[in-house]
Amino acid sequence: MERELGLPWSGRGELFCRVWAPESPRGAVAIVHGYGEHSGRYRGLSGWLCERGWLVTACDLPGHGKSPGRRGHIRSFSEYLAAVDVLLEEARQAVPAPVFLLGHSLGGLIAARYLEQRPRAVSGLILSSPFFGLNMPVPAWKRILARMLSRLWPAATLPSGIRPDDLSHDPEVVKAYREDPLVHKVATARWFCETRAAQAAASREAHRISIPVLIIQGGEDRLTEVAATRGFAARCGAPDLTFRLYGGFYHETLNELGKLQVWQELLGWLEERGGGRDGR
Repeated sequence: MERELGLPWSGRGELFCRVWAPESPRGAVAIVHGYGEHSGRYRGLSGWLCERGWLVTACDLPGHGKSPGRRGHIRSFSEYLAAVDVLLEEARQAVPAPVFLLGHSLGGLIAARYLEQRPRAVSGLILSSPFFGLNMPVPAWKRILARMLSRLWPAATLPSGIRPDDLSHDPEVVKAYREDPLVHKVATARWFCETRAAQAAASREAHRISIPVLIIQGGEDRLTEVAATRGFAARCGAPDLTFRLYGGFYHETLNELGKLQVWQELLGWLEERGGGRDGR
């Protein structure tokens, strides 16, 4: 069911991707994972969607998982957008339409920025606890230091401060994350500055998104700021926007103890917006 492949990416080696393909796809979902993780952490959801007729593609972002690049580092946020180009092209070759883009956390920020610049690239957008704001205080000295290092030593590494226990109430998810050799817990000064700039731009240009949008947000998210997600939703230009707040859920709504409810509602949303067997 799951297939691994390397896709040429920006002349810098191959982007590692996974594909779950049913016999007769009704549509495709392209997944962009969150900071510090990788596409393999979406195996459960991807296999479940595949069993219900959906082709799923997911890549390891640059500097993540099995893809090339220094861990937690980018020279420009545009590197992430180039990776989404590669991911969507793979999905389109397998399924002409409809194709939906799903981004979790950092992946949600990436997906939003991608569609603010390419408004009609896909049939719909799904954001899971998108990283529009950080729900942890960043001391002023750390922000100043990061800006200085971004210019003088952009690859300088800083600890992320993410606690695995803040991801999910499911102890198995927490244990697997903590022991996963492909998960990293560092970020560079340039990554920090590029990501903060992308957050500001995503908020400023949210009105450019006009395709259907589903936002899935954990009500007790300790990593991303719920208020920032609400603010983005309020400014989003999509006339068809669904905001689902799951009370009591931590950051990883797709990996929580009540994840099946989330998966089922996500599937229903997809089917209502183009998931017929004929692909229309």
